[in-house]
Amino acid sequence: MLSGEVGDGQLIAVKVAYIVYGADGRLLSYNERVPEIFPIFGKQDMTGLTRDEVRDVLRREDAFRTTIDDLTERTEGNKPLSSDMGGFRFGEDGVFAIDDLPLPDGGVVTLIRDLSAKKRTMDAVARMDAALTKLAAEEAIYNGTKARAYEIITEVACEALGASRTDIWLLNVDSTALYAQESYWEADKGHRDLGRVDEENCAALFRAVKTARPTSITCVDGADELEGFDVQLGAEPPFQSLLLVPICRGPRAVGVVLVAEAGHERVWTTSEISFVSYLSGLIIRMLEAHDRQVAEEGLRGFNEMLEARVKSRTKELEGAMETLKLAQDELIRSEKMASLGGLVAGVAHEINTPLGVALTSITHMAEELSGFERAVKTGSIKRSDLSGFMEAVSEGTMVAERNLERAAHLIRSFKMVAVDQVADDVRELDVGAYIGEVVDSLKPTLRKAGVMVKAEAQGDLHLKTVAGDISHVLTNLIMNAALHAFPDEWEGCKEVRVCARRTTDGMFLEVIDNGAGIPEDIRDKIFEPFFTTARNKGGSGLGLNIVYNTVYQKLRGTILLEEPEGGGARFVIKLPIERGK
Repeated sequence: MLSGEVGDGQLIAVKVAYIVYGADGRLLSYNERVPEIFPIFGKQDMTGLTRDEVRDVLRREDAFRTTIDDLTERTEGNKPLSSDMGGFRFGEDGVFAIDDLPLPDGGVVTLIRDLSAKKRTMDAVARMDAALTKLAAEEAIYNGTKARAYEIITEVACEALGASRTDIWLLNVDSTALYAQESYWEADKGHRDLGRVDEENCAALFRAVKTARPTSITCVDGADELEGFDVQLGAEPPFQSLLLVPICRGPRAVGVVLVAEAGHERVWTTSEISFVSYLSGLIIRMLEAHDRQVAEEGLRGFNEMLEARVKSRTKELEGAMETLKLAQDELIRSEKMASLGGLVAGVAHEINTPLGVALTSITHMAEELSGFERAVKTGSIKRSDLSGFMEAVSEGTMVAERNLERAAHLIRSFKMVAVDQVADDVRELDVGAYIGEVVDSLKPTLRKAGVMVKAEAQGDLHLKTVAGDISHVLTNLIMNAALHAFPDEWEGCKEVRVCARRTTDGMFLEVIDNGAGIPEDIRDKIFEPFFTTARNKGGSGLGLNIVYNTVYQKLRGTILLEEPEGGGARFVIKLPIERGK
């Protein structure tokens, strides 16, 4: 038996059986795992039989007849068995890889490896992927239809996870009671009403929920978190394992998703916990859509009431027309904000689906990588292992890349629309003080990267401009230096300086680093969209392009790249003192 890590850090036993044939082709011996796969070996002495005679004996067993015929067909012409031929099914759900290895004396040892656990893991990922697709098409989740949304989420959770039950509970306003919104039981395909649970009776459960972190319970017997909470409720067979994933709005838990397993103790994997966390996020979005719908209905009711009053009292309220106009203007602004809120919610929903699919794909690739590393470390790697790993990574990368590109496109589109709806505020800045504030806000992040940032201004500098644009430009340039200027093997201090100084017709802002500098062959490309040298570190290639457009189009200035003495890079921004119209 071999044991190894299979995704999520979980160790499982891998059964390996072997059958030894002598140089004359007759069976010499086999280990104790063989009868576990082929029970006939425990009932009949197979020693001395040839490979064909062994197969004839196995063929008489109903559970193996079809597989043995398939195995014989694939090895026609006395071809040795190889994992490259694919897996073979023995029994109800077992999947095995078989390899013939020659022995020095002319004999052959046939290795039989149990791949059932890997197959189950792949099936689980496929189920969760299908569930994400199904949820993406469910309008009730995104238009705030709570009853239908709760039903489909609980049903999909049981289906995707192969679980026995899924509940959705929400906390009351003061977080002293949990109210069951939905409970779906896979055994009878039924939805049950569970009522409420009070904190005074289940204090440990409420503490677990309020931590806002998932709680995995492999065995419910004696679990402190379940003290006072009757998780069984007449279940048959009784529930053995439980997963609690809080429903969070920001850092605060507002409820919990409960997933239960009946019949056996279950270790919940990271992929499964991530999937249920994704469902918790869907519940929050559904609740927000519901709240927004209620608010919009209230606004429509208010408009209808106002219109009726205006029609009935027009002659009496002519002197109040100015007040009415102000009220109407306020309503228009409110409707604009409601429209922007709807846009945010819609884009958030659209972005969430490809991100969820990408997360599932990346999780699966991580599991494949763990299996591959184990094979490399144990020295048991085969061409089939490498081929399988490459195929899984290729497919996962393609799925993740496609979905992340879709999310990026949606974000860009949203920014263009949202910016058009928001007016820029122009004010006079104390430039020295303001760049100091920008630098201070970035120091906690840069400290982790070991980058020191200094800000300095020459004289009393004041600039009439959009503060947000200045902050945006400086933040991008500083973070760009932290990401690109200092290679992993960089020795010595990492320093970025931000300087401001007046000129005869404006002012200069400079961002200077002492890093490795920018190679000559790419200097003309750095402001182009999507150009990056750090895509493997998460670079999008949009940061400097956004800086370039902001400086030229919004600030009416210019930006140049220079190479300072001693190495590094210097970005020089020239701005007019009075912002252009």
